Amino acid sequence: MAIPSKPTKLVKFRWKLSQVPTGAAQPPKPYVLRAAGEQELADALRVILSSYELDPEWSGCAAHIEECVVAGVKRAFGDEATCLFIQHGNRVIGVSAYLPEPGNDGVHLISGPCVLAEYRNRGLGAVLLAATLEALGSRGLAEAIGQVRPNTVSAKFLCSKFGGQPVAIPQIPLPIEAAVAA
Repeated sequence: MAIPSKPTKLVKFRWKLSQVPTGAAQPPKPYVLRAAGEQELADALRVILSSYELDPEWSGCAAHIEECVVAGVKRAFGDEATCLFIQHGNRVIGVSAYLPEPGNDGVHLISGPCVLAEYRNRGLGAVLLAATLEALGSRGLAEAIGQVRPNTVSAKFLCSKFGGQPVAIPQIPLPIEAAVAA
């Protein structure tokens, strides 16, 4: 049974794409990094949802994952697939979906680097992040924005790679009626 959703607190990170080192996006053997094909949406969603569902840092965020991440991944596969895969043999084990032209939230890294639980702690998330930043830079972008839950392992260690810096998100005050009712 899914844990009910609660308000999702996020912190945004910004990368200056000119500062991303080239060659950082090489996975160790036997893993292969490649662009996803337009027909591979189901594979991308399978890995992304598994990655989020099995990560305790995202527990209770089902509404955010469905409304923002899944919808964004579907947009990333719209006209042309802007998604990267890491494969181990024929199995897709890592995914990073991105949008060169972000939506209203300004986020380019839609899913962030998602790696199946049994393949974590092998540097594959860093490879996906570097490859995604390189792909965005090759499209002429000067910077990229991603988001993650605050105070998580991803926020502390992964997002700071390649010059990622936290971005202040303005706090929106609650309406008086909502504050009284709460």
